[in-house]
Amino acid sequence: MTKNPPFQPHPVRVLLPPGGQLIGILGLYEAFDAANRFREHWGLAPLYSLALVGAQEQTASASGPVLLTPPAPACTGHTLVLGGALPHRAPTPALLAAAERWSQGAARRVGVCMGSFTLGALGLLEGRSCTTHWLALDKLKEQFPTAKVQDDAIYVQDGELFTSAGASAGIDLALELIRQDGGPKLARAVAKSLVMFIQRPGGQSQFGSAARLPAETEQSFRDLLAQVLAHPASDHRVETLAQQVGMSPRNFARRFKSQTGRTPAAMVTRVRVQAAQRVLLNSDAPLSQVADECGFGSEETLRRSFERVCGTTPGGFRKRFR
Repeated sequence: MTKNPPFQPHPVRVLLPPGGQLIGILGLYEAFDAANRFREHWGLAPLYSLALVGAQEQTASASGPVLLTPPAPACTGHTLVLGGALPHRAPTPALLAAAERWSQGAARRVGVCMGSFTLGALGLLEGRSCTTHWLALDKLKEQFPTAKVQDDAIYVQDGELFTSAGASAGIDLALELIRQDGGPKLARAVAKSLVMFIQRPGGQSQFGSAARLPAETEQSFRDLLAQVLAHPASDHRVETLAQQVGMSPRNFARRFKSQTGRTPAAMVTRVRVQAAQRVLLNSDAPLSQVADECGFGSEETLRRSFERVCGTTPGGFRKRFR
């Protein structure tokens, strides 16, 4: 009777760029390590063989120098995890060379936060769904126009390609990978140990800014948005906004969407939701008062708009982030 071969841990190579943001990369790394610890506690072999690698043997980070594993021979079938720096910095030639070398033979390629830009520079985002930190979504679209950038995703899977939003979203993505590799029981155990949601409610719109506009947006539309931001509860119907810039409502709506990527109504709703977030975090005002102060008109309209934009209720947002 032939014996089954011993279980081999899945190799994970985490590539940290010079000056890389540590929270996303090390959060993911720690989640994988926690999965190994739980399996050891349950009498099972470790799930992952982890290595933190760099374009150079030692690289500086926002928190000081981190000693990295010296480059080792590439192994087949591993997971490559690419980190990035915030604000975004273009990948250096040394980083791209290391990423390309480590990408060869990888079964999965993972970009955490700005690591998506390195994946794009390697040509891996063409026609693929992906995301990054909300601060750099427009830049990712601009640099890689064939990529299908998801604005509100905490993480995205497109086949063997995985990308996440910024900072702690690397842990959310790690939990999903652990679920796929080791099952839901292991993922739940790791999530509890890290005091994390097994699946975070809502998306990046909980944290993003309604004022984020494409660089080519005309100044007249920027000035108009500034007025909406300053007075979210005022009359911001399309007819009123169009009159302020001397356009017909139809022409204004068409031009506004082509410039900003959103209809005027959608932009006003996002501004009002952002205003409601501030009130929810800084006061105990009842929802009816929040709705009135931020221009929603009714508590029900506030709730529907908030859930559509943020993926969570006003009460849930206040409870988690207050």
